Amino acid sequence: MTLEEYQRRIKQNYRWNFIWMTIDNMMFFFILMGLSPYTVLPFYVRHFTQSKIIFGLVPAIFILGNTLPQPFMANFLKNRTDRKKYLMISAFVQRFGILGFLLLSVLTPSLHLSNTVTILIFFAMLALQNIASGFYIPTWIDFLGKTIPENRGMLFGISNFLGGLLGIGIGWLLTYLLEQFPFDQAMQVIFGITFVASMVSFVAILSWRETIPPLNHYGFEQKKKNHLIIAIRDANFARYLIWRCLLVILEIAISFYALAALDVLEISVAQVGVFTLVLALSETILNPLWGWLGDKNGFLKITLIATIAGSLAALFAASAKSIGTYYLVFFLAGAMLSGLQISNFNIIYEFSPANMVPAYLAVSQFALSPLSGVMPFIGGAIAERFGYAKNFRIAGLAGMVIFLGMLFMVKDPKLKMRP
Repeated sequence: MTLEEYQRRIKQNYRWNFIWMTIDNMMFFFILMGLSPYTVLPFYVRHFTQSKIIFGLVPAIFILGNTLPQPFMANFLKNRTDRKKYLMISAFVQRFGILGFLLLSVLTPSLHLSNTVTILIFFAMLALQNIASGFYIPTWIDFLGKTIPENRGMLFGISNFLGGLLGIGIGWLLTYLLEQFPFDQAMQVIFGITFVASMVSFVAILSWRETIPPLNHYGFEQKKKNHLIIAIRDANFARYLIWRCLLVILEIAISFYALAALDVLEISVAQVGVFTLVLALSETILNPLWGWLGDKNGFLKITLIATIAGSLAALFAASAKSIGTYYLVFFLAGAMLSGLQISNFNIIYEFSPANMVPAYLAVSQFALSPLSGVMPFIGGAIAERFGYAKNFRIAGLAGMVIFLGMLFMVKDPKLKMRP
């Protein structure tokens, strides 16, 4: 295939792929709400243990599983032109993990599994799902970059908005179920709906049309280069990664907000559904705005705004004494999460040469791993010994420092893309 034929086919399939990738990303966003590592899953684990350190393992495995496999997959993809078959394999394993959550919620009460066994199986399924995601993500982001060469921010904005609408529904449903039904039955419904959504996503992935680029698309010399080393030696990218890694402190804090509210306010467990609803509402409302602003002004600015929102959320949570304050905390946390989710991938296209996207993404995600592995234990230990407020206050102040560091030390990569 000639380069001209390749570009013609990309353009020919653009609308079809845009629609099906929007559907897939919409379902992904909905699944992320149903299996939220910040509200739903820590709450599920809380039913079987009171250890705050184990609570912190949920977002840690979520982040580590999604990051550690990426350099290996990026290196594997370097000399390969096809992507879809690797997407299908990792997507299948992801759904096996989600099915594991559903089966666990059904079998735990019926087989009277002990709390220890339930927790072990839960974390095994969580690790399986997220490690598969770690292999999936660099393949997917490279496929997306080639298939959707423009308006990617809008694709994320639209799909996250639609997925957020569904997430609002699952937040309301969780609230209703926890009020009207026993815990076991409520979680079975939530996990069941999430699994169905994952299968809709799988159908969307099957529907994507792949156009394999010609072998000489980037040139033989480019293929011989070590893309990971080039990404690591990019000085501005390295400065961005240092500050972005520190943002894990704010991300980990979110998983403790709902648990803190339950302890501090002594409210009904059904309130977890309301918090999930507020989180989903915030992300839903803001995603199209972040996508539009990012496409227009660059995604570094969205990351900075998200950092401020997350810092304020942590500082408000440190002194929260009313349910209204916690609603504000979760709205600001949603603003941070949506801003980071839409920026994490899209900013890579601004930093990276077109043929090195998997490598730049892998380095960026892998760089998160050290702090991601340590912070949940530190956060859990601080909460265990000094209480949640101290934990949140440290996170909020750290967020302000991170904002200033990124603002003054990282050059906006969007500027170099402009003619």
